[in-house]
Amino acid sequence: MEKVEKIQGDAVLELFNVLAGDGTPLKMQVINDSYEQFVDISEIREWKKTNYFLVNYNEKNRQTVNDKDDLKIRFEFADKDNINYAFETGSDRISHSYIWVRLPEIVYRYQRRKYFRLEAPNGTTLSFIINDTCFSLLVVNISLGGTFGVMVSLTKEMELELQKKSSNVLELVELTFPSNGEEDDSKVNIKQCKIKRQQINPQTRRLECAIEFEEIEKDQQNKLKMLFYQWQREYLKRRKRFEL
Repeated sequence: MEKVEKIQGDAVLELFNVLAGDGTPLKMQVINDSYEQFVDISEIREWKKTNYFLVNYNEKNRQTVNDKDDLKIRFEFADKDNINYAFETGSDRISHSYIWVRLPEIVYRYQRRKYFRLEAPNGTTLSFIINDTCFSLLVVNISLGGTFGVMVSLTKEMELELQKKSSNVLELVELTFPSNGEEDDSKVNIKQCKIKRQQINPQTRRLECAIEFEEIEKDQQNKLKMLFYQWQREYLKRRKRFEL
């Protein structure tokens, strides 16, 4: 599963300054044409209040560029972490052996998630203890690698304690799912977790946390997988009924 992010505004110019400095190669493809090649960004320039990046105008691309009145180009590249980017833009100037390519309004970043994430069943919670105080997270979504949710019954003192603990490992964590009709709720014990992100939701003013599973015993991992794949099948069934 891919997560697609948009880079816009001032962040686009910052990104291209980094690309020019690093010498990152870009795959350049003229839209509606079979022509493509790898190019480097020579420099970033401004002309008539528009930002451009310059690529070499040479024998390899001369004929294709000359045949196009309004050149539409797609670019793709990968950063040092092998995250893929793509964007489309145009060129309206050739000068001193350079094609002046307009900086795009949007650059798309495609980052493949390690784990597929699902909406958690209503009532799913994750609990842990810090200094003899029990903390509870109402889980919004979940994957085999972690959860995201909202802290509940949280006092100001507990919030401060949680902030101090954010860079440390949480131990003996319990993930509890709503009853499935059996006598006990379904519980999965997680040996170690880590808080990856804390943020106050600006609309609800509630503290949200993303928690990653660091270590889990084999039998508990298998139990989580069994439950997760069961929810996934139910989720796909519901979506199929909705689409019909």
